[in-house]
Parts: sequence; structure tokens; C-alpha cells
Amino acid sequence: FVNGVPELPVFYALTHAYGGRWSWEEVPSRNIKLFSDAGVKLFQADLYMEDIWFKDKKELDLTKAFKQVRGFTDINPEARVVIRIHVNAPYWWNEANREECTGFADGPIDSVTYGPPRNLEDGDIDRPLRASLASLKWRKEAGERLAEFCKKMAASPEGNHVIGIHVAGGVFGEWHYWGYPKHDPDNGPAMTNYFRSWLIKKYKSDQSLQKAWNNTRYTLKDATVPDTAERNATNGILRNPSKEQRVIDYFTCQQEVVADDIEYFCRIVKETWPRNIITGVFYGYFHMTFSRQASGGHLFVERILKSPYIDYLSAPQSYHWMAYDFGGPGFSRGIIESAIINKKLWLDEVDNGWKQKIDYSPTRTDIYADTQFVAMTRRSALMPLTRGIGFWYYDFGLTKSRGWWDHPVYQKNIKEEIDYFGKSFRNPFKNEADVLMVYDMESFYYLHNKWTALSEDIPDVMAAEVFKTGATTDEVYLFDLPKINLEKYKVVIFFNCFKMKESDIQFVKSKVATNGRTLIYTYLPAYTDGITSGLKRTSALTGFKMEKTNFNGKPSYKTLNNIYPDTKYDFMSSVYPLFKITDDKAEPILALTHSNDIVAAKKVNKDHTVILGILPIHNPLLLQKIFKDAGVHIYNEDTDVTVCKSGVIWIHTKEGGPRTLNLKNGKKVTVTLPAKSTTIYNGETGKKIF
Repeated sequence: FVNGVPELPVFYALTHAYGGRWSWEEVPSRNIKLFSDAGVKLFQADLYMEDIWFKDKKELDLTKAFKQVRGFTDINPEARVVIRIHVNAPYWWNEANREECTGFADGPIDSVTYGPPRNLEDGDIDRPLRASLASLKWRKEAGERLAEFCKKMAASPEGNHVIGIHVAGGVFGEWHYWGYPKHDPDNGPAMTNYFRSWLIKKYKSDQSLQKAWNNTRYTLKDATVPDTAERNATNGILRNPSKEQRVIDYFTCQQEVVADDIEYFCRIVKETWPRNIITGVFYGYFHMTFSRQASGGHLFVERILKSPYIDYLSAPQSYHWMAYDFGGPGFSRGIIESAIINKKLWLDEVDNGWKQKIDYSPTRTDIYADTQFVAMTRRSALMPLTRGIGFWYYDFGLTKSRGWWDHPVYQKNIKEEIDYFGKSFRNPFKNEADVLMVYDMESFYYLHNKWTALSEDIPDVMAAEVFKTGATTDEVYLFDLPKINLEKYKVVIFFNCFKMKESDIQFVKSKVATNGRTLIYTYLPAYTDGITSGLKRTSALTGFKMEKTNFNGKPSYKTLNNIYPDTKYDFMSSVYPLFKITDDKAEPILALTHSNDIVAAKKVNKDHTVILGILPIHNPLLLQKIFKDAGVHIYNEDTDVTVCKSGVIWIHTKEGGPRTLNLKNGKKVTVTLPAKSTTIYNGETGKKIF
């Protein structure tokens, strides 16, 4: 709501990249006008501390900040602007405060310390000279400058058009730690001191520390940050907390540092701006995090979701090819329904213009008008708009000669979306999902912090395939499971819940495993409680008997039971530890190709059904069969991305062809889908909307 009036949460955002980020320049101005003409009123623009905080001045110089806002209002007097302000210290500050900067466990600082703000992957994913996110001096001084910025901007005419402050920091402004995902931070003095203070609060005594770490080498006063070799010493996919608590503690501390920073700066905005203003951050990335969640991810998401100083979370849509490419669902990297449960708005960043392969073309070409790219753009908009959230178009194309969506074909599509959803978003939200996907952030502390055969497979590949089953789904974190009404869900999938407390297990057994519901577990749920690890806890949760296999190669599996669709799948590397199901009361589904050891099976209990996939279950048609058996409504029996929410059904397809829509009211509608298309239909009548 802006001044009490509801606004469709669709933004146009300028790039942060040098060469296209100023609103008043020629190419950005043209694109602001295009999106204004399409009905967009909400805009976002970046601002770096380098732009306003200078070494030789006592006060900030907001000349560029004011011009940045005026660049929008000069074109669209109704523009409402969110300023994405990067609170990273300017380079001159880093040079003057090297003892406050990030250290890297895998090598020395190796990037330049001069020049313009970083563009894309230039420098910050290497080992840059950057103020440590654990530096209390940086936090204090940058916080003082942020407060000064808020006071001066709010008091200006331009400030009347500012509706929000997006607090950005770290790599890409997305609160990834410096060097992510390539390098291992942070063993510098600031982080080492922070880590020791953190350990004192947790353990209180040297004896407690040494017992937890199973090591008498360290005390609270001289504890150090683990080096790269120690971080990567895990024997297999899962960490053993009885042997690796030192590494788990460090990653927990580093994650808490980032959450501390975010709340600190957002609180300053809330308490300094003289009227109501929204605050937002990039945070809560789960999907597609380069298998490096512990060192650069967002594991304190429960705290951030509960914070009174933060109104929205945001993330680019998933970059994993299974989600991103044609035929993929294009879902967010965040867990949307958990944001909604916690009364936060979620905003996706749609930055897939590069898929058009035109951002570096020297001339305008007809490839702009290729309708296949309209299908991708439309899919990227429909996914958030039908899930009850919003998004912005983020335009890197401005760094060259024009915007990514600067063509009548794209603008027509954008206007159609805004015209339709600008009216329908005021209607009560309808959520037809009957499949619930459950994820866990804390489990990443207990996973190897590098790529493994399952690190992308479970959160990215399997998740993307669920969207191709014809079912409609919701996603939540494990910690939010007790907050939701489970009655409508016929299937609950536990993707990566390797760490579960006893209370989690008891809740699942008493509240989820009831009412004839089907529960699907992946790999080793509840394998650890954060203190001990073992198969006994997994068996207690799932009810399956298992034992370890002797296979050390790359596993592959096949369908063992011919009542299920033929399925074969090869994994890219070995999976260790790997177990097999030895329960003679279970119905086999999948077996290892080389041995026929069962790795997925079904067990029907009195009041619920359990399916355990020691290896992730692949093939959308196999998942669809499981869903059908559980009573899930299948809207489309082909393997297109199909979503039914907000009173509409939309389908994104790569191959196209004739399809039958199975509406919830029993009506069947036959349609023909063009190849590489995204089409939206009325959920009650099946009539095409656009």
C-alpha cells in the first residue's frame, strides 16, 4: 500500500553495474518511460557509499542521490522509488583500515582496490580488500552514514517519492560473504575477535569448548578460525558434529554476523526515517546456492523472517538450468510460502534478459521479437504474481545501448500482465496447492560445503521436476511446518531435512503422518539432531529398515516395479554414505542398476503412506504417479510447468502440442500450446486469458 492505496508489486529496476545505473542518462531514461507507459509506477535504483561518502568531507554529498530519484520523477511524476543502498565501505576506507578487512583462509587478497564499484563478477567473488562483515568499526561508521543519508533524503523534495530502502551488502549486494562462492572467508582479525566473543557467549569455559570440539588445543582466548583443509575434511556428504563441531561453530558464527549486520542497518532506517518506509534485503536464498550455503548463504533466515525491522525479502529467480532454461519453472531462490506465513512480502528479481543473447550485440536485431523469449519473460512474471508475491525487472542491458525489454513485443506483454493483474490482485488470494515441499536451512551446517552428487540434485533438480508433474505446490521451511493448516495437503515432501530435533520428529509423526497423507523423504532425514548422528534416528522417523551398501562408484538406478513409469537415472559422482532399504514390508520402487539394492520404496501404514528415496526420486511422470495415488489433483498430465493459483492456470511448455486441462471443478478443456510458450487460462472455465 502506498498512501493507503494498494499497488501491484511490479517494479522496473535499473542495473547496479557501472555504465547504466544513473536514471537521468539517455538509455535509462528511455526505459523508465517505456515501463511507465506500460503502467509501472514502482522503481528501484542502486546507490553506493562511494557515490556519497568521500574521504575528505565530513558530511555526505547527496548530489547523485537526489539526481537518481529525480531521474524517475521527471519522467513519471507518480513514480515511487526504492533506493538500493550498498552499505559496504568505500575503497578508501578499506585501504585506511586494513586490519578491519576480510581475511581469506585459502590465500591472500588478490583483487584491485581502486576504480569504480564492482560490476557483476569483477573482483568481489575473488579475494577482495573489503571491510569484514564482522568489523564493528565498519558497522558503526557505515551505520552513522546510513542514518545521515536517511535524515537528509527524507527532508528533501526527492525524499517524498522514496517508499523504501533496500539495504544491500556483501557480494552483489546480496549479503553473500566476500569471496563467495569461490573462496573461503574470513580469518582476518575482525572475524577472529568476533568468533572468540561468540564462543565465550556459547561455551562460557575452556572445558566446555574443548569437550564440544573434542580438542584440547584451543581455549576461548586463542581459538582460531578453521582453515580450508579443516573445513573440507568431511568424510562424505554429512558432517559428524561429535568430530566437526569447531567447523560447525565457525559457520554458525559467520552466518550470525551477517544477520546481525542486516538487522542493524534495517533498524537504523526504520528508526531514522521520519515516516513509514519499507525496508528490504536480499536474503533467504535456498535454491541454487552453488553448494556453498554454509560459507556464503543465508542460514539465519528464521531470524530475518521474524525481524520487525524488515518488510520484504528478495532474490533473483533460480539460476539452475533446470529452473532457468526453456521448459523450466523459473521459481524463486527463496521459500515463498514461509515468507507469507511470517507476514513478509517476497520480491523476485527477474534478470533473465541475458538469455536473449543480445546484451552485447552492437545493433538492434529481429531477435528481440522472437516470441520464445516473451514466453520466458511471461513465465518469470506469472510465477510470482500467481503465488501472491511481486517482482522487479532488473535491466543489465542498460550497460550497453538499450534495455533488455526495449521492444514493442516485450512491452505489449508487460502491459498485458499489468492490466490483468492490476485488477485481479485485489481479489482474495486462492491457493489450490495440495503438495507441500519442506526444506531446512540448518541442515547445511552439517553438509560438506562443496559440490557433491546431491548438493544441487535435491534442492534444484528434484524440486524443478515437481513443478512438471501437473500438480500445484507450496514450499515452507521445516521451522514453519507447525504454523500451517495441513488439511489440504495430500503429499508432503521432505527434501533436505537431514537435521531434525526430537520435537521436529514428534510433530511430523503426530501431525503430518496422519489422515491418509503420503510423506516422501529424501536421502537421510533426521540423520542428526546437531549433537549425534546415525541411521537409528532416520529409521525411527521413516519406519524403514536400512543398512549401508558397499558400493563406492557413481550410482544409477532403474524402476524395479512395473506399476511405476520406466525410470533410469545416473548420478554424476559417488554418494557416501549410501544406504539400501532392507525392509521386507516395503514395496520396492527404484533399485541400483548394478546390484538391485533397493533405494526407493513405499510403505503403507494404517493412517499414512511413506515413500523413502535414499537417492532423490527423479522423472516427473514417476512423481506424478505417486501424487495420483495419493489423491493429488493433476491439472495437466504432460510434463509442462503447470501452476494453478490465484484463480488461474498457467502453462509453460518447451515442446508444445495438444493438452487437456483437468480443472478442479471436473471440467476438461482441450487446448493446443505453441512450442516455447507460456499461456494463462481462467481456473474455473479454462478460457484463455492471454
